[in-house]
Amino acid sequence: MKKRIVCILLALALCHYGELPVSAAREEELQAEKEENTRKLTDINEKVNDLEYQKQQMLSDIDTLDQKLVSVLAQIELLDEQITGKKNEITETDAKLGEAETAKEKQYEAMKKRIQYIYENGGSAVWALSLLEAGDLSDFLNKAEYTEKLYDYDRKSLEEYAETISQVRELSENLTAEKAELEEMKNEQELQRASMEASLEEKKEAAYDYEKQIEEVQAQAAQYKALIEEQNQELKELEEARKKEEEKQAKEAAKKQNEKKSEDETRNDQSKDNSDRKTKESSAASGSSTGATDDGTGADGDSTGNEDNAGRIDTGMSDSSTTPDTDDSSETGGSTQAGGNTQAGGNTQVGGSTQNGGVSGQDVVNYALQFVGNKYVWGGESLTNGVDCSGFTMKVYEHFGFSLPHYTGDQEQCGRGVSYSEAQPGDLILYSGHVAIYMGGGQIVHAANSSPYPKGGIKVSDNAAYMPIVAVRRLIG
Repeated sequence: MKKRIVCILLALALCHYGELPVSAAREEELQAEKEENTRKLTDINEKVNDLEYQKQQMLSDIDTLDQKLVSVLAQIELLDEQITGKKNEITETDAKLGEAETAKEKQYEAMKKRIQYIYENGGSAVWALSLLEAGDLSDFLNKAEYTEKLYDYDRKSLEEYAETISQVRELSENLTAEKAELEEMKNEQELQRASMEASLEEKKEAAYDYEKQIEEVQAQAAQYKALIEEQNQELKELEEARKKEEEKQAKEAAKKQNEKKSEDETRNDQSKDNSDRKTKESSAASGSSTGATDDGTGADGDSTGNEDNAGRIDTGMSDSSTTPDTDDSSETGGSTQAGGNTQAGGNTQVGGSTQNGGVSGQDVVNYALQFVGNKYVWGGESLTNGVDCSGFTMKVYEHFGFSLPHYTGDQEQCGRGVSYSEAQPGDLILYSGHVAIYMGGGQIVHAANSSPYPKGGIKVSDNAAYMPIVAVRRLIG
């Protein structure tokens, strides 16, 4: 009976065998496509994140450049004010110079007239005439002394005017040089502004390009998401169809099994009824054939019927399932990682003061003075072939292991701030758009401007406060 049921179930499964593989194959194909699209979507999302990061970096650079540009514009405005002030000072000095030269010229003309008078009136004969007119010697001596005093006055006045003119002319020349230096600094700031504005424009275009790329990649991601959703929906439908088909097959199999079972039970009942009927008929026939005794004595005739039932005894040996040997594999592993980064070198100086291996500020000054007389080059970084103001301080301090940015505005954040009254040799003196190294005693050494030395180039200036000081920063000590 059991064998028959198994055969029926196998037959039913074979009937539906042609339907299931088709849907299963499509399901496997869809699953593979979905996994591939999911992988592509993951790659696209990573690309979006990368582009977004680069865009944020670009926006951060734009903000930094904007801040620097604002600082440069403020410095240009301040330099314009200082240049205007220098022009006014030069105008005042030129006026003083003109007044001094006019006074000198008047004094000189008066002296010439007196000399001319003496010469035109007989030269040395005038002395004899003066003696005769004097009446006595004391009167003559008084006149001679007066004449000598007048001569000394003229000479001293001319010397004083000459000294005044020399001082005023020197002041005018210094003011003119300072004005030229300010104009040079302004030109540098204008170049920096132009460079920053160009860089800002490039970065803004790059940021916009990143935005477009992100939009395009996000559109691709949306397409993949929609495709994956469609595939998920189709997989869901296939799964539901497969389950319905399996349920249908199971119901049909159960139905056929029940029908078969009913048929078997009916057949068994009929077979049993037939068997019972035959048994009864056989018993009746056997009873009627029993013999009787003629003399009153009856001999019982026993009819013994042995019905052999051949029974089959299933004997099964229970397989002794031996537990498979379990290999105890003990995996011992250890990685001992020993490492250390020993970094010896210069100090990157951004916002803190450092005592660097016994180096003093005077050492910095002495080293910087070796390059006095070398030329100024905007943007240059060579102490011998050309350097600008921030490049000069950067390269000098680099010699002692310090790393400074090549930008005056950024050097304002290096080291620690001190007041000008506390300034020591080696400190950075920062102006609007300019930086120098303090020597002590009110002097600075700096890459001044592009004029030939000694008006420009790397030089020593005796007045550290020749321009308004923005900050004093100490890197050593």
